[in-house]
Amino acid sequence: MTRILALIALLVACGAAAAFFLRGEVRPSAANGEDTPTARRTKAADSTLYCEFYDFVGRRPKVGFTFVMMPGAVAPVFTQANQIERDGTRTEFGAEAPRPAWVFEASDSPATLTAPDGAITINIYAYDPARRDATWFEAGLRSVQYLNLDGKCRHGVG
Repeated sequence: MTRILALIALLVACGAAAAFFLRGEVRPSAANGEDTPTARRTKAADSTLYCEFYDFVGRRPKVGFTFVMMPGAVAPVFTQANQIERDGTRTEFGAEAPRPAWVFEASDSPATLTAPDGAITINIYAYDPARRDATWFEAGLRSVQYLNLDGKCRHGVG
């Protein structure tokens, strides 16, 4: 009986030691940049840019766009995470297909973000990529669907 209890205690100790030492294990797929839960959590912590545009009198939001910003060597890459309409309709991107990448031109005055199909352009005034606070800055939407709307954008995290 004593031997059985000693064997059980040894097995429990080995299991606890294995769990302790293996909890920080880096899986090869994560090291290779594949889409794992850990990689998705890291991606979720990327910076975001949220832009909101108002009706013609500037009182009610008409449409909002959220972009995930991934830093790049030359310029950041902006991929669209969602689009929210005044009526509450929310379109999420990236669940079944890659998020659409918008073209960012920092050298334009003002800086611009253009949809992949060219149908929407967002003018971003006083854009400062280093600023990551919740301060709103002026933006303008240029689109046949939404017409020309004034709005604002702000940086965020995750």
